[in-house]
Amino acid sequence: MARQTADLRNGRISYRLQGEGRPLVLLSTLAGTWMRQSSELSKHFTVLTYDMRGFGDSPSAQDGFPSNAEHADDLARLLDILDLPEASVLGLSHGGLVAQHFVLRHPQRVSRLGLAATFGRPGNSTGIFLKMLYGFLEREDLPNFWEVLKSFLFSASGWDRMTRMEGPLRSAMFDQYTTAALRSIYGQAREHDLQSALGTVRVPTLVIGGAEDMLFPPAVTEALAAAIPGSSLEFLPAAHVPPVEAPLPFNKIVTEFFGADR
Repeated sequence: MARQTADLRNGRISYRLQGEGRPLVLLSTLAGTWMRQSSELSKHFTVLTYDMRGFGDSPSAQDGFPSNAEHADDLARLLDILDLPEASVLGLSHGGLVAQHFVLRHPQRVSRLGLAATFGRPGNSTGIFLKMLYGFLEREDLPNFWEVLKSFLFSASGWDRMTRMEGPLRSAMFDQYTTAALRSIYGQAREHDLQSALGTVRVPTLVIGGAEDMLFPPAVTEALAAAIPGSSLEFLPAAHVPPVEAPLPFNKIVTEFFGADR
């Protein structure tokens, strides 16, 4: 299905709506991140994917990049435009940070919540790695930023297979970013701390982590799940991008949790 656009007060959102069934928002900075989920999950859900404002094909009219809280408000406005009073929301990495803001700012809009490869508060090692990655961005050193980031994206067991896919993955997940865009993402990630506030979340929540994720290791994922009352926790044999590295089990877990037949 072709992309469509929705005009916001301070920019425009490029989005795609696929499938039939209960609405499920796959939330990440760029819609292309979900290339191994969209078609499969749209067999069971009405799947909404979009580029966040200021990224990809969604231009922003404001100076600089939106805050993660503003990205959350953008999603609320997009759901209004699409006449969707509520939806399930599954956020990946940066999208998971925005999803946390969304459920806290617009709790009545969320029927079920999923958080994949993300965190409520960076632990010590996560803080160190984020600072290191941000340092490359401060120096405008994108080639070395990618080489270091790549070591976090793929697990040791999946390294050969995933590096053979490096070209398409880089195109979908990296090449569309400017240094300024990445500074916005990683700068806000370094400051992100909603761990205590997540105790107020009352919707069914699924937390998914990569068992070999060095950037957001299992202890950080477990702390995130522990912060949300009654949440479910799943680890997959992957590093930082379980939807890409372990798509079949990821899609199965998501389909079962968000419940095509609910």
